[in-house]
Amino acid sequence: MIAMKSNKILFILSILWGCFACTDGLEVIPENSVTFENYFKTEKDIETSLNALRDEFRSTCAFNANKTPIDLGFVHDTLRSTSAQKSFNWDATQFTPIYVDFFWNSHYAIICYANILLENIDKAEIIQNRKDYYIGLAHFYRGFTYFRIAQKWGEAPLQTDSRDISKKTKSSVADILQFALDETNLAIKLLPLHDGLIDANGSQVTGKATPSKEIAQALKADLCAWKAAINNEPELWQEAINAANFVIDSCHYTLASDPEEVCTNVLPGGSDEGIFEIKFNYVEATRNPWTPMEEFVTFPIRPEDGRGDIKYCYARMFETTVDKMYPGHFEGMIAEGVYQGDKRRLAYFYDLDTIRKNAEWHALAEGYAYPYKFRKVQLGTTSWSQGKFECFACDHIIYRLADLILLRAECYTRINKNDLAAKDLNRIRERAYGNRSHDYNAATEGSNLRYIIFKEREKELLWEGKRWYDIVRNGYWKTELSKFHATQMTQQDVDNGALYMPVGYPAFNENSLMTQNKYWQARY
Repeated sequence: MIAMKSNKILFILSILWGCFACTDGLEVIPENSVTFENYFKTEKDIETSLNALRDEFRSTCAFNANKTPIDLGFVHDTLRSTSAQKSFNWDATQFTPIYVDFFWNSHYAIICYANILLENIDKAEIIQNRKDYYIGLAHFYRGFTYFRIAQKWGEAPLQTDSRDISKKTKSSVADILQFALDETNLAIKLLPLHDGLIDANGSQVTGKATPSKEIAQALKADLCAWKAAINNEPELWQEAINAANFVIDSCHYTLASDPEEVCTNVLPGGSDEGIFEIKFNYVEATRNPWTPMEEFVTFPIRPEDGRGDIKYCYARMFETTVDKMYPGHFEGMIAEGVYQGDKRRLAYFYDLDTIRKNAEWHALAEGYAYPYKFRKVQLGTTSWSQGKFECFACDHIIYRLADLILLRAECYTRINKNDLAAKDLNRIRERAYGNRSHDYNAATEGSNLRYIIFKEREKELLWEGKRWYDIVRNGYWKTELSKFHATQMTQQDVDNGALYMPVGYPAFNENSLMTQNKYWQARY
């Protein structure tokens, strides 16, 4: 009986989504008000609705609209694809609204599911603290999603009621971010600590995928740092630091011992360093891999590839680039010698020094380095894919402790607390080098500590989808992106929305109030 009722709720929600896909510019508003008078009565009903929301959230995090800004920020030396080269140089032909990459449908579906839950939860005959838990989750997902919308598209409609079918103009970036922050603060207030997460069956919630008070604080740190930079609200830097402190000082999260453990234990998912993760899903991972490292991957990650196949990769990095990013060397013979330097060089790239010593292998590599950071893979099992690489079998790590420590370091520089910023920076460097010999030194590295921290994030979080957002938040688009950004893009272009994605065409369906981003409108 319970299963039948749950299936009915899911069926109604799926019908709603079918209606959402073809209505006004939000693509998430039903033609007629849909009521749930016979549902949302028990906690199981609420959990069924929540699971639909979570499924949409997980799928959206793997969707093209999430992947595009991530891909535009990764470090590389060469690109094999002409279209990719055009994208990195902001060619308008690669940013047309007909591309699914720029549709925000799925983001608004998450918001609509959250709205439906919030509108109906009072019907549930459950105790208040359980209601508060589900209300907190709905506010978290709504806040997180509006934050991502603001990061990707900037201005966007603000939809807080699933029954509202009116046409809407876009709200300002400031208003969207403020709403996201308000939602996140509500989530922090209502959600329990990680140890207090209990599901509808009364069982302890394990894993990293269910938002807790700590995860909501991690989101707040990220959101406040973005809002402080984008909207010029300096008072938010301390709020970002306070939120980061809550998580970093928690007993639940600890750094892995060294970069090798990051690769073998943290990145697959479920480690003590992970804060917020989305569990691996085979279908979504094969459709849209969340890490851009897949664009670089060949031997030895792909069993079917040989050493010389690296020249066919979508994107590549020269071994000399790796040398500059991660300096290090062996003292004595490689097999027996002691390595001195950044151990991420050994962990994130495959056998760089051994390959250099072997003339045949080095010639096949053609001067490129073999990425090796993500290693847990899903191999094919069908007759045509047997034993071949299909995707990385890793969780999607949204926040991990090293990420948050370096974000806090950046925030400290914004309020002129460079001593505390350096302390956080040195903590990550100590793990990378295995000692304190590479602590920050202004005399040798320069006084621009914020930029140094940016470069440390670039190294630590390589291929983890953070660099694009780091560049935009810090305003480094002139120096850290393409030649086009350095020579042709202006501050006025950025003010007009050049660093946001164009709005996809479905948003204009039956919504005469919808407008395109100013920068992209001038190019169509």
